[in-house]
Amino acid sequence: MSEPTRQHVASTPIAAPTTEEGPRVETTAGPVRGLWRRIVSAPDRQGPAPLFTRSAAFYGIPYAEVPFGERRFMAPVRRAGWTQERTALTPSATPQRGSIFDDPAIPEPSVPGEDFLTVNVFTPTPGDEGARLPVLVWIHGGGWSSGSHNSPWYDGAAFNRDGVVTVSVAYRLGYDGYGWVPGSDAPYNRAVLDQVMALEWVRDNIARFGGDPEQVTVAGQSAGGGNSMVLLAVPRAKGLFHRIISQSGALPERSASTTQEMSRTLAQVLGVELSLEGIRSATYDEVFEASRKVTAPDGAGLAGLADPVEALRGVLSQSGSDIPFLPTVDGEVIALDEVEALRSGWGAKVPVLAGSTMHDFAFAGLGMAEAMKGKDLREVLVAGGLSEEIAERVIAAHPEHADAPHMVVGDLISDATFHKVVAEWFLARQEAAAGEGTTSAGSYAYEFAYCAGPLHMATHCMDIPFTFDCLADPYCEHTLGGGAPQELADAMHGVWVRFIRTGEPGWESWTERNVGRLFGDNRSGEMTLHEDRVLFDTDRDIVLARR
Repeated sequence: MSEPTRQHVASTPIAAPTTEEGPRVETTAGPVRGLWRRIVSAPDRQGPAPLFTRSAAFYGIPYAEVPFGERRFMAPVRRAGWTQERTALTPSATPQRGSIFDDPAIPEPSVPGEDFLTVNVFTPTPGDEGARLPVLVWIHGGGWSSGSHNSPWYDGAAFNRDGVVTVSVAYRLGYDGYGWVPGSDAPYNRAVLDQVMALEWVRDNIARFGGDPEQVTVAGQSAGGGNSMVLLAVPRAKGLFHRIISQSGALPERSASTTQEMSRTLAQVLGVELSLEGIRSATYDEVFEASRKVTAPDGAGLAGLADPVEALRGVLSQSGSDIPFLPTVDGEVIALDEVEALRSGWGAKVPVLAGSTMHDFAFAGLGMAEAMKGKDLREVLVAGGLSEEIAERVIAAHPEHADAPHMVVGDLISDATFHKVVAEWFLARQEAAAGEGTTSAGSYAYEFAYCAGPLHMATHCMDIPFTFDCLADPYCEHTLGGGAPQELADAMHGVWVRFIRTGEPGWESWTERNVGRLFGDNRSGEMTLHEDRVLFDTDRDIVLARR
């Protein structure tokens, strides 16, 4: 396990605590005391004038009871009330016990403790129920087995400046969040139920923090982006949110039979019986460590897999994840497969902004250089599952990799994992609207193409400090290198604020023209801020060809 990231304090480069007394808010469960911070915008920021100059932070407000003891592996239980004031001045416990990544792209602190089903709330208007500001609820990523809602990158100060209340959510991870516990009342998808209960907390409490419960946007990146879309297939979540933003969201649902197989394997690794009593005999940390030794039977460890054909087959068939515990289509919590739910019209009236970075997982190709030596690229692509026509289109789209065919494979793996998913979601929404003869809410595509960092690519997670407008955070240099352009943060963050407020980002919905917005441009070498492009057209055709 990598060492936990150092816990950040309430002071971040975009929010400096003041000396004034922090605000007190009466939640439905009891009073909480936060702290005021002064919002610090970048000196070269070119966005609109600030609506607010202060941000109140409330860390670790519990929305559910502690999920240990008799409650471990059970559905979340709404938190009982308290009478004494709770201080909410510093980041609290996290489900994460260390990142699954050796070199995390995001600073995500691990904080010890069991009372971790909490939310962080950032607001410019605490206690003002008449403010009715739009709300952003952020679900962190981390492969469904790590990640932290306490990341300084998820500080909502910049959104507060622009009139958006922000909430970041902690939820159970790995087996504790998604595993199967036979012969018990433990449901599948406990982590999904955690997220739903957090949204219920937002519905019942956010007005007390100046937010509007009728203007809630659920957003997330990577696993969090996938989780956001999964909520459309959760009956209990209906009406709790009104817009979705999915940044590099994957299509994560897994069958119950595979989740059961993964759970049996985990019990074997732990040396315990697969039962409620048996699994509870293992500590939380022991389960976390054992999960790292379990790999899904249908998975493809994309970054290290030597066989490019098998890697392509895995991602094109949507079975290419080696992550053992994911959201499970159980027919109860998650009623339908995500695409089936969208095609059936679920969430048709919910606007969706979705996209990815240009090279999310393209680094997978680096591990395939040796395997691709002497191989015909077109033959590899066809053997991996593409038609000859689309294989030729993929090759033609990457003249920059003429001497590096393994990177074409890497780009396709990335596209199939993230771009194709967006195309599949949006096609399903179009088909639902056509079948009903109605107009659905907009489906808006984007791509982040600003290349930086050691690989000079636009890789996974690089878009987050732009959307949260937090380029001043020191960890940005680790992920982005120096000189990240503030004008790109102004552009992306401004679009996100507009969508959260209005449900449309300022360009056409993704239709037969497949038009979306490109942020940055690696092909020209210029940092284009706003450019309408045909996005995900090849990915759309891959989806149609594989039906």
